[in-house]
Amino acid sequence: MTSPSQDRWPGIAVVAVDLDDTIVRSDKTVSPRTLDALLGWVDAGGRLVIATGRPPRATEGVPEPLHRFPWIVYNGVEIVHGGRVLHRDPIPLEETRAIVELLLAALPDHRIGLEMGDMLYTNRPLGRFGAQHVEDLRRVIDRPAAKILFSLDGEESLRVLEALPPTVKPLVSRKYRLVQIMPRTASKGEALRRLVEGWGLSMAQVMAFGDDVNDVEMLAASGVGVAMGDAEPEVQAAADRITGTADEDGVAQVLEKMRPWMPG
Repeated sequence: MTSPSQDRWPGIAVVAVDLDDTIVRSDKTVSPRTLDALLGWVDAGGRLVIATGRPPRATEGVPEPLHRFPWIVYNGVEIVHGGRVLHRDPIPLEETRAIVELLLAALPDHRIGLEMGDMLYTNRPLGRFGAQHVEDLRRVIDRPAAKILFSLDGEESLRVLEALPPTVKPLVSRKYRLVQIMPRTASKGEALRRLVEGWGLSMAQVMAFGDDVNDVEMLAASGVGVAMGDAEPEVQAAADRITGTADEDGVAQVLEKMRPWMPG
């Protein structure tokens, strides 16, 4: 791998950025430098995509100008833009019910969450905006889930993954001590591909930035994958380049040296 200063990567027309620990710093803000670099990229003719594991409601620390671009949320389960859902690929209703039953039986002492209808339902109080504590998660399942989450705590957390149906996949984030169960067909990389091809472009024209395991497929599928300086080992292994951390404005370090590819 080489540093961002060694190559200006001609041909890139789209930049996709994760939020937390990629453009959102440890103080939960986006720095003016990084915001200027992102908006400068767009002003120069490039396209920008926000790709996050967050739900649509979770806008903490994200400056208003970034909301005018397409957002990939729930790690690729949905694409939203301008208040509209452009694409949705959730866990089917009956599968959601079966997985929740499995987790409640196998992990009775774990925190379990269910993202459904832009609301997080949990079996333990969280005291967080958009989260609702319910004694029995089974009673609120009335639609497909965007994802199902549980705390990563002990070997039983990993053993239960072997019993999941083949139509879903787990994202195991040791960084956040969390397991996210997703539809097997959903990922940031696949959602990004859908957007990019709709613009008449290819993934070879994308530069993607990320730091955690939910970014691996996106970085690997992009023309250039850039891992943050404190990214998880799997992310660094999938990346073509490594930049600084979010607190060091690592995304800006790269974009300030670039100009978008323009046809003709």
